[in-house]
Amino acid sequence: MKSLKIDRVLIDTTIAHFVNDGLSYLPYYLIVLIKEGYKLTFFQNSLILMVYYLGGAVISPIMGRYIDNVKKKGFMMGIGLFLFSISFILLAIPYPKGLSIYCFMAGMFVISIFSTIYHPIGSMILNRKYRENAGTALGINGIGGGIGRAVFPGIFLLFNGIFKDFSISLIFLTIIMAILGLYVALDLRKEEFFVEQKKKNSLFKFSLPITILLIATILRTMAISGGSAMLPSYMNITLGFNSTIVGIIVVLAYTSAIFGQPFLGYLSDKFSRTLILILTSALYGILIIILMFLQNILTVSIVYILSYFVGLSNFPLLMALVGRISKDSDLAENSAIIFGLGGGIGGALGTFLIGFMGQVINTHISFIIMGIVSIVSAIIILFIPLNKK
Repeated sequence: MKSLKIDRVLIDTTIAHFVNDGLSYLPYYLIVLIKEGYKLTFFQNSLILMVYYLGGAVISPIMGRYIDNVKKKGFMMGIGLFLFSISFILLAIPYPKGLSIYCFMAGMFVISIFSTIYHPIGSMILNRKYRENAGTALGINGIGGGIGRAVFPGIFLLFNGIFKDFSISLIFLTIIMAILGLYVALDLRKEEFFVEQKKKNSLFKFSLPITILLIATILRTMAISGGSAMLPSYMNITLGFNSTIVGIIVVLAYTSAIFGQPFLGYLSDKFSRTLILILTSALYGILIIILMFLQNILTVSIVYILSYFVGLSNFPLLMALVGRISKDSDLAENSAIIFGLGGGIGGALGTFLIGFMGQVINTHISFIIMGIVSIVSAIIILFIPLNKK
C-alpha cells in the first residue's frame, strides 16, 4: 500500500464533509429543542426525522446518476452545500403550535433533498483519485465529518447563549456554513472528475454485490442512524437528562468518531473492508443492547460514546467497499444507492419503528430490537461477493 499524499482535493472534500455532516446530524439535537419548545411527543419526534430520511432515500439514486454525468463535480459539491445550509432556515421559522409538526416535516423533507449531494460526489472523487488508499483517504476525509458532528451542537449552543433565540442562532450558523460551501465551489471549480459514460437504462439495475450490500446497509442504518437519531431524545425523555447535558454527551460521542473514522478506514485498507464493516455492525448492536440496561449518567455516556466510535463509520467503510465492487462509471450512482437509498430507507424505518414501538410497547425493547437488527446486518455482509462487476 503506497503512502497517501494530502493534497488540495482531499483538504477541500474534508472541509465539505465537515459542513455536510455537521448539518446532517444537527437535526438529531435540534429535535430535542423543538420538542421542548413545541411540546412534541417521542413518536412525533420520530415522524419528523422519518421524513428527513425518506426524502434522502427517494432523491439519492436520481442524484447519484446525475452526478456521474457532471464534469465539475467539485463545483457542484460546493453549490450543494450552499443550498443545504440555507434550507435549514425552514426549521428557524416560528410555526403555530397546532401546525408545527406538519411544518417541521415539510421543512425536513426539503432539507433532505440537498443532503443527498455531498456523499456520492465525495465518495466518487476519493475512490477515483486514491484507489488502493481509498479507505484511508475516506477515513481522513471522515475526520471533517466527525468534527462537524461533534462541534455543531456546541456551536449552536454557543450562538443560542449569545443570541438567546433559537431562530436567530440557527440562521447565523447556516449562513456561515453556506459561505464555506461557496468557498469549496470556487476552489474546486476547475477540477474535473469525469468518466466517459454509456447511455444508461432509465431503470436502476443493481449488481448482486450492490444488492446484498444495499440490504445490509438498510438494516445497519436502521440500527445506527435510526438509533442514533433517537438516542438523544431517549436520554432527554426516558432517562430525564436535560437538553444541555444531552448536548454535551452528543458532542463527546461525535468527537469519538473523529478518531474512529480514519482508524477504521485505515484498518479496512490494511486488513479487509468487509471484515471491519462486519465487526463494527455487530459491536454497535451489542453496545446498544447494553445501553438499555443502564441509567447512571457516567455509564450511559461511556457506552453511548463507544457505540458512536464504531457506528458512525458508514462513510469510510461503506464507500470504500462500494469502490471495491463498482465500475468507475457507476461509482457516484452506486454510492448514492448505498449511502442515500440504503441509508435513507434504513434511517426512516429505524426512527419510525423506534418511535412507534416506544409508544406502543416499550422504549427499551425498541432499541434492543435495533441492536439485534445491527447484528443481523453483520451476518448478511458475509455473503457479499468481492469480484468487481
